[in-house]
Amino acid sequence: MAAIAAAGRCGVALGFLIAALSGCAKISTDGTAPPRGQNQWTVPGVLRVGSFEDLDNLNPLVSLQSFVGDVEEMIFSGLVQYDDHGSLVPDAAVAIPTRANGGISADGRTIIYHLRRNIYFSDGSPLTSADVEFTWSQIMNPRNNTPNRVPADEVLSMDTPDERTVVVHLRSPSAPFVGLFLHNGGTPNGAILPKHLLDRYGDLNRIPYNTHPIGSGPFVVTSWEPGSLLLLRANPRYWRGPPRLKEIDYRIIPNQNTLLTAVRSHEVDLYYSAPESQYATLVATHGYRVTKSPGQFLEHVRFNCARPLLRDVRVRRAIAYAIDWQRLVRDVYQNLDVAAMADQRPGSWANDPAVAPYPHDLARAQSLLSSAGWHRGSRGTLEKDGQPLRLTIISVAGATTREKAEQVMQQDLRAAGIDLEIRNYPANEVFATYAGNGILTRGRFDLALVALNVEPDPDDTINFGPDQLPPKGQNRSFYVDPEIGRWQAAARTAYERGERRKYYWMIQQRIHDALPIHGIVWTSTIDAVNADLKNFRPGAPVSDFWNAYAWSI
Repeated sequence: MAAIAAAGRCGVALGFLIAALSGCAKISTDGTAPPRGQNQWTVPGVLRVGSFEDLDNLNPLVSLQSFVGDVEEMIFSGLVQYDDHGSLVPDAAVAIPTRANGGISADGRTIIYHLRRNIYFSDGSPLTSADVEFTWSQIMNPRNNTPNRVPADEVLSMDTPDERTVVVHLRSPSAPFVGLFLHNGGTPNGAILPKHLLDRYGDLNRIPYNTHPIGSGPFVVTSWEPGSLLLLRANPRYWRGPPRLKEIDYRIIPNQNTLLTAVRSHEVDLYYSAPESQYATLVATHGYRVTKSPGQFLEHVRFNCARPLLRDVRVRRAIAYAIDWQRLVRDVYQNLDVAAMADQRPGSWANDPAVAPYPHDLARAQSLLSSAGWHRGSRGTLEKDGQPLRLTIISVAGATTREKAEQVMQQDLRAAGIDLEIRNYPANEVFATYAGNGILTRGRFDLALVALNVEPDPDDTINFGPDQLPPKGQNRSFYVDPEIGRWQAAARTAYERGERRKYYWMIQQRIHDALPIHGIVWTSTIDAVNADLKNFRPGAPVSDFWNAYAWSI
């Protein structure tokens, strides 16, 4: 990989990441001596971020990656966003619509947003209601390869009576809508796009904007070299005022062990979403503080229920009984996370604590497989009609904890007579859209070890709705259950939590029984942060980058 030089600083060869920056980081970008801090290798005003996932796009309308959502928070604005307490707060909107402030009609079918007057795109054009309406129209544009259209597809029509007012008419009442529609950091469809730059295109799938977008967020894209480096500079027109950081160097280092080396040699200031296996080493690394906050990510095994070998629920249940989930939590995830089963996070009002992981029961697994017609072959692998029970599991290459978890599952399933082959791929291939031939969206897997970014609102239509199979939605288990669809619809139209809760409890039990997924842990978000970085407040249910405008170093 070619060496990359940031203007005014020493070059860094990202392919090796060996040369420490301490020899050149003592001079600030304007040539003056840096202010006194804890670390001599700090570059004042410049934050160097290390990411182990490559980005497939910078236009969140056509991306599924959660890491793109992190970048989106720095480049764009949504109508609303979530803070580090999981509270919904205004972004481009002046206030969160409620019934009390007149933003939600009595029948729950009309939502009114009032936009800020001092919000501009970074090219100087004002952000208006026309941009919100345009963004909605592009989400719904069938020519765009947006991975899903939830909840924009709940909108019957949209009025813009003036530049600062957006009136949304819903097909039916929707309790999750305000928390999901154009919330900054949500992928896809979390950002307000500039109509004046994009309305000339028939679709937004492959346009120059996708590699050099213009947004209204705190930072502006300077350049992007896919697989290598994204350079961002402060946006002087940002509505909250210019960010305190001058520049963010977002570096792609697609191997967590290499990224750990970069931390230990002080080449990055922020290593976010680090694996549990590196936690102790990061804590012991001088010059950093390590944060661990409850996350919204459900680390899980996803079953492709459309695959012939996995259509029989007895096989899926046998796999669940054969895997020692407690061992994974203890030995692989280092007891740093909360054990998981279904998709409602602990502490949520929608979580049913009675829905628990499958116990490790090899005898029961073998009994289920026998009842499904699978019997030991001459080589020890189960066979049926001469076909061996051979499956593949995929995940993101270079993710060290997941690689270890796959090996443990491989051993467990081998004991049950199931041959499990491990095949891992770069993140931008795993999570690519349907049009981009994504491995998950195209169903080119048997089992997948991935994370599900669960929104604060418990509506899970997008992930398990029977009408949300790719390319329309993100039901990438390909499990179709009309009853789940009916329960989801009933929960969306009920505003009272007690009424909604009963439906989510039924859905969780069905997920347990039918096994489109089996959770492993609710991962804690582990970040290693240069001790000189100020105002870093992790814990947001969407992204640790929610307040990047306030960071300073």
